[in-house]
Amino acid sequence: MQIQGPYKAPEAGNATAQNVTSNWADLGSEIRTEGYSKLGLYLNVDINDSANIRIRALAKRESAGTDEYCLPIETVSSSDVKIEDEYMEFNVDADQKVILSVQLDRLIPWVQIQVQAGTVGQTAGQIDSFYYSLGNQS
Repeated sequence: MQIQGPYKAPEAGNATAQNVTSNWADLGSEIRTEGYSKLGLYLNVDINDSANIRIRALAKRESAGTDEYCLPIETVSSSDVKIEDEYMEFNVDADQKVILSVQLDRLIPWVQIQVQAGTVGQTAGQIDSFYYSLGNQS
């Protein structure tokens, strides 16, 4: 693996708006992240009648591979480390533009972003636009 430069300028992640459903759905194509430690997601959320929009990043070992790996949330106690699947959920159900950060630790060569709604309303929410950038911590 070659370590990439400190920053890669934002690129469009989707060409058209993505409806948010009760099932996880791919948001754009997979992203090549090899050599980077951070992924930034610029999201334009149109909530409509939906609630609890969720975003997650799935790690992939290879492009177009079928194996997708959830990133973990780690809860450390005095006797063990508990893990569960990581996703980010919007606490405020309103239209918003937000940037989210995903830790890659220079370990993940490909990422697929997915979106889901906890509750899909009569008019489904959408991710109107999505951009991503890549970077390295110094």
